Amino acid sequence: MLGELLGAGLVRVMTIAPELPGSGEAAGLLRGGGAVASVGHTDATYEEVMRALEAGFTKATHLYNAMSPLTHRAPDAVGATLDDDRVRAGIIADGVHVHEGALRVAYRQKGAEGLALVTDAMEAAGMPPGEYALSGTRVRLEDGAVRLPDGTLAGSALTMDRAVRNAVALLGISPQTAVRMAAETPAEILGIPEKGRIARDAEADLVVLAPDLSVEETIVTGETVYKNGDDERRA
Repeated sequence: MLGELLGAGLVRVMTIAPELPGSGEAAGLLRGGGAVASVGHTDATYEEVMRALEAGFTKATHLYNAMSPLTHRAPDAVGATLDDDRVRAGIIADGVHVHEGALRVAYRQKGAEGLALVTDAMEAAGMPPGEYALSGTRVRLEDGAVRLPDGTLAGSALTMDRAVRNAVALLGISPQTAVRMAAETPAEILGIPEKGRIARDAEADLVVLAPDLSVEETIVTGETVYKNGDDERRA
């Protein structure tokens, strides 16, 4: 089944818990099909993650969240990700999923080249507070966080422009560096050099940001698909 999906070009990245049987073989299939094996949703030990990196895993899914944490005697999945330069990581910079101190630790260890901004967003992204559905389960968006009835985080309502603004504010980095983490670094992780950069051979997918880093315009393959204020002008 995985081979068929890869052959059809339907898989770019897959999150796998590396402690599961067959995870190394799956990583090999993904790599051979031009896709990325990502450590995540895992209780793996430090040693299991290191073996996974040897097997071809190159990414970690939303660092800190849904993975075995770093402690001083068992650094586990978080510790392995921070320790080894072979793995680059996504991180949810919404101020909810990851404490700003932990965000800064990850940035100092991985840098803009090794840490990618991700949203892990579900259908509540960009919507007002209220109830929404996640895989058939009712969740609630309140105070910027999406939670199950028991209070467990259930994805996020983060948008990428907010992630960029948060990275600038929480990490004290330049907008250019934050944009790199949102565009060029993810493209490098996924092996798609035609994305994520402004260059002659790259695709003309662009987001124009205002000085406050809000979105002014979105361009897809050279065509404007969104421009701030269009709705007001049409009204």
